[in-house]
Amino acid sequence: MFSSRFLYRSSSTMPATVAELITQHKVVVFSWVHCPYCSRAKEILKSLAKDIQVYECDQMDNGEELRTQILQAYNHDTVPAIFINGEFIGGCSDLQAIQKSGELAAKLA
Repeated sequence: MFSSRFLYRSSSTMPATVAELITQHKVVVFSWVHCPYCSRAKEILKSLAKDIQVYECDQMDNGEELRTQILQAYNHDTVPAIFINGEFIGGCSDLQAIQKSGELAAKLA
């Protein structure tokens, strides 16, 4: 079961920059609705974290703009793009690696 704070945003009535968005929640995921890697990352995170914000970029008016910002700032051009406590984690394989090493639980504590 996951908290009601696991939200999906599709509206463009929000701060326009990734830098602003990643500071508003403990965990922020930039995702696509039908991406299997995004789905897996969201499953992992929703089982461990309470304060998650998911932005489905393919459903947002400014989704491509957000993805461009992620590419420019973090050199990451795929989804998901995962941030914990404002720190860029990477994609699904990066998340799985820190979960396996035990680092994920510490970051979410």
